[in-house]
Parts: sequence; C-alpha cells; structure tokens
Amino acid sequence: MASRTHNFVRGLSAGYLAIAVNIAYTAASVPLALHYLGKEQFGLWALAQQIVGYLMLLELGVGASVGRFFADFKDDVNSSSYGSLLMTGVIVFASQGLLIAVAGGAFSFFAPSLFSIPPHLSADFTNVLIIITLLAGLSVVSRSLGGPLWAFQRMDVSYGLSTLSLLLNFVLLWLGLHLGWGIYGFALAGVPSVILSPIVTFWICRRNHYYPSNGFWGRPNWAYFRQVFLFGKDVLWITLGSQMVNASQIMILSRVAGLSSAATFAVGTKLFTMGQLLIGKVIDSSGPALTELFVRREISRFNLRFAHVICTTAFASTIGATSLIAANSTFVSFWTSSSVRWSPTYDAILAGLLLAAPITRCLILSFGLMQGYQPVRHIYFVEGCVFITVAIPSAAYFGIIGILVLSLIVHLAVTATMSLFAYGKALGLSKILIRPLVASTTITAFAFVICFLLKTDVSPLTTGIWKAAGTISLVAILGWFFILPNTLRTELL
Repeated sequence: MASRTHNFVRGLSAGYLAIAVNIAYTAASVPLALHYLGKEQFGLWALAQQIVGYLMLLELGVGASVGRFFADFKDDVNSSSYGSLLMTGVIVFASQGLLIAVAGGAFSFFAPSLFSIPPHLSADFTNVLIIITLLAGLSVVSRSLGGPLWAFQRMDVSYGLSTLSLLLNFVLLWLGLHLGWGIYGFALAGVPSVILSPIVTFWICRRNHYYPSNGFWGRPNWAYFRQVFLFGKDVLWITLGSQMVNASQIMILSRVAGLSSAATFAVGTKLFTMGQLLIGKVIDSSGPALTELFVRREISRFNLRFAHVICTTAFASTIGATSLIAANSTFVSFWTSSSVRWSPTYDAILAGLLLAAPITRCLILSFGLMQGYQPVRHIYFVEGCVFITVAIPSAAYFGIIGILVLSLIVHLAVTATMSLFAYGKALGLSKILIRPLVASTTITAFAFVICFLLKTDVSPLTTGIWKAAGTISLVAILGWFFILPNTLRTELL
C-alpha cells in the first residue's frame, strides 16, 4: 500500500499537471474565442459559467461530506457501514443531479431578462444554459462512482481525468468555433468529460478494490443519509458563501457596467484564478492524509503537518502575489494583443487577495478535516452578503477598481479576522503559524517596492520579462529562508 507521502506527492504532481494543462487551455482558448466570438459573446459565456456555479450549490455539499465519511470506514471496504454509505450516496447523487438539470433548465428561460442580455443574444443564452446545466446534472449523478477516491488518497485519478477532459474539450472547442457553432462550441465541448469520467472512475475503483466485494454492498441507510446531509449542510454554507465571494463579480459587472467590463474582468483575473488553484492544491492534496491522521487519533502529527501546510501555502502565496505585481498587466496586454487593458493597480489589489485568501481557506478547511465545520460554516456567507450589498453601487460608480478594492477590504475585515479567531479558539495560534503570515506580508511589500522602482513608461517585453523573473527569484529565496521553518526546509531538501 502506498504511503501517505507517496500519495500526497502523486496527487500534488497530478494536480499541478492538471493546472498546467488548464493554463495552456486558457491561454489558447481565450484568444481563440475572442477571435471567433468577440468580447460581447465571450462575456456571455463567462456569465453562463457563473450561473451554473450557483446552480451547482443544489448539490448541497454532499460530495465533500460523502468523501469525508468514507475515510472513517475505508480500512474495511467489506463492512456493512462502508457498503451502506456507498449505496446511500448513489441515491443522493442521482436525486441531486436530476434537481440541478431541472432547476437549471427552468431558470434558463428567465435568465436573459434578469441579466439584461441584449435581445439578439437572448435565445443563444437560454439554449447554452440549458445545455450546460444538463451536463452539470449528469456529472453530479456520476459522482457516486468516484466517492472512495478521496478517502483512499487517489486525487491523482481525479486530476488525471480533469487533464484528459480539458484536452478533449479544447479539440472540440476549436472544431466547433471553426465550423461556426459560435457560443455553442463552448457548451458542447464539455460532453466528452461527462461520458468519459464515470467510465474510467468505475474501472479504477473496481480494479483497486475500492468497492465492496459481491454480497457486501449493503443497503441505503437512513442514519448515514442524515449524517451526510448534516455535514453537507455546513459544507453548503461554505460553498454558498465562497460562490458569493468568488463568482459574483462578473454577474454584477455584466448587470451594472455591461458585458465588455465583465469580459475585461474575466480575462484580467485569469492569472489570479490560476494562482489560487496552484496554491490551493497544497491543502487539497494534503486533505486525505491529514484526515487519516485525525481519524486514527495521531493528533500531534496532524498538528505538525497542518502547520507545514500553512507555511508552504504562505510561501506559494508570496511567489504568486509577486508574480501578479510584476507581470500580470503586461501578460494581459500581450495575451490579448492589447484588446484588453488591465491596470497594474488592479494587480496590486489582487496580490493582497492572493496572500490572504489561500491562508484563510486552509484555516476553514481544517475544521472539515476534523469533521466539524460548524464553528466556521457562516464565515464566507457573511463575507458574501457584505460584499454583494456594497458591490452593486461600488461597481456602478467605480467599475472594476471598485469591485477589486471592496473584495480585499471585505475579505480581510470578515473572513481573515473570523477564521483566525475561530482557529485560535479551537487549536491555538502557535508561533509556527504566525511567523509565516508576517514574513509573507513583509516580503510581498518589499517586492511591490522593487517593482515600483523598476517600472518605466516604455520597456521592451524581453526587459520586462527579465525584471519580473529576477524579482520573483529574489522573493522565492527570501521566502525559502524566512517563511519556511528549518524542519520543513530540511525535510523538503
């Protein structure tokens, strides 16, 4: 049986490969889509994706809760508890997938008027929403097949399927746009993953004996059904709040400032989003192993490993924030052939968010690993409510800069403060947690000063690349010595 470290490295490597493919996909698909569709239709697609993100909340957090409960029983897959939980999950996911498909189809007919979509785009918007909500419902139905993967620390399988799906997606997207399908090319490009993923997932789980043997599958259990939904209820609060925080900006901008501003925001924040994904893979890939430590009551090792996750996340956040400050506005201009203008001021604000958000996410997720989100379940929701309330007038008067500044202020005032307080109350804020946060902020501020001093009005692209690379390298060296503790540096080496 593979060790926890082996599973972590395997999962993290597969996760980073998936992100690399995602970056390549985005780098190629956005200019391709802007060429064939234009900014207005591209903004329409970005809006449709955010709407589906909200509809996926009808999954009610069950996916995360089922995976977490599998960790309690995975040491004996032929136990009645394991089989009953698996069968309970099948019924729940099937019901939720159907609900998402029906609710999404019904909402699609009201969406154009709700978001002030131009009349000549209304029919396409409705049809695309129907297609992608149907595909989303089918993907939820198939999740029951891959329920054991998380508990058995096989995140590499999920990430590998994501990589393969993106590659197939791009081929179909290019073909669809080339054949003149327009925005429908985006929607239909998602078909392969919905078909392929459940087939491969079932084969791998069956081959590795993650399913019970014949005769040991058990029956759906009302007690497990109730436990799953009680845990899922807390996950739903977190998911809903996170969705409000991270996926409302484009919806607000499209309604208040127009589809062009929404498209600009979608393109300008791509590297920020990718940075969040890269940094988040540390805690995501650590989650199954940390949960196993907690379930087996190895609490001292759990605390030490989680502290190491925080330090590693802070180190990665510092490099990511510096990369945004040094290169994002230049990258956006080059990437879109100057058709999208993005201010360096926006990047400084995004850098602050990239420093804070991954750390607060780690603190909140730690409660889920210990099977108890209750102390932190409302934090993201409170932030989302405050943000949306103020974001609408802010976007109307200040546009993109208003949305970004407000995002940073509300996150620091609400989520960062409340999550630090909750974690400190539950486990205590040790020196090994406080030091990396202070060092990360200081080093990023230093990087900002360097980038400001090196900035010139006219600079060749190659010179800008070398300046950015030099700044990022310096920050990585400083972070290695001042953010990571000696024990972690030794172990990594």
